[in-house]
Amino acid sequence: MKVLVVSGSPRKNGNTMSMVKIVENNMKKIDESVDFEYLHLIDKDLRYCRGCTICLRKGGHNCPLKDDAPSILKAMNEADGIIFASPGYAAMVSGLFKNFIDRFMYLDHIPELIAKPAMIMSTSGGDGVMGAPKYMAKMSFYWWACNITDIIGIGHAFYVINDKKRLKIERQLLRASDKFYDAVRLQPKPRPSFIQYMYFMFNKTELEVSSTGMPFRTKVWEENGWMKMDYYYKTRVNPLFKIIGFIAFGGMKLVYHNLLGKDADTRLAKYVLEN
Repeated sequence: MKVLVVSGSPRKNGNTMSMVKIVENNMKKIDESVDFEYLHLIDKDLRYCRGCTICLRKGGHNCPLKDDAPSILKAMNEADGIIFASPGYAAMVSGLFKNFIDRFMYLDHIPELIAKPAMIMSTSGGDGVMGAPKYMAKMSFYWWACNITDIIGIGHAFYVINDKKRLKIERQLLRASDKFYDAVRLQPKPRPSFIQYMYFMFNKTELEVSSTGMPFRTKVWEENGWMKMDYYYKTRVNPLFKIIGFIAFGGMKLVYHNLLGKDADTRLAKYVLEN
């Protein structure tokens, strides 16, 4: 089993990595065959997204930026599980990790890591510890339909200074690593959370309103049969989620058509191409 750590820390042996190492050591105690690979974004050539939407219209492989993005995506696809790790800077991810999120934004709409076991980890000095990991989950990895086993934010100063707090954090990390190991080993396809289902329905509704604006995105969805499914894979969706989704996204369709008229598809396609 291979675990990939995508690190947005400019320090390869900093506080965030020290927490990841606790997870790695515990997983290797459970199963010494588990292999950890570290992908440090500080070492990668990952250029700034230009917002050209070619990734959505023609596919990420047609991006005009020639950098390390394809090899990073390949590493994520080949891993059995991924730990996304970033320090929290000003209650936000690092600049390195924000650039990573921007560069792979198209995976929000054309997911490739569906049900991939993932753990989100972040550290900061003390305040705003959950700002970065919650942002990572809401803005990317829920969208990507990853199987997020834990979202962890740690005030590292308290870990170092307060013995009682340190033991509590270490127990938390051990429990999290046990859960993550089981997900990596078993590769389950869990029922989607409310937010994951809503993100799926948002994508589906956008394509129902306009299928021509982003042709590659439409092609992938049609080929996978997602337009006719309740989620990206066969699973039971909470009936209450379906009711809320029906109301919310029925309203979304009305808003689109009221604002753009009957030719909403054509107008949205023109907008995407020109903006």
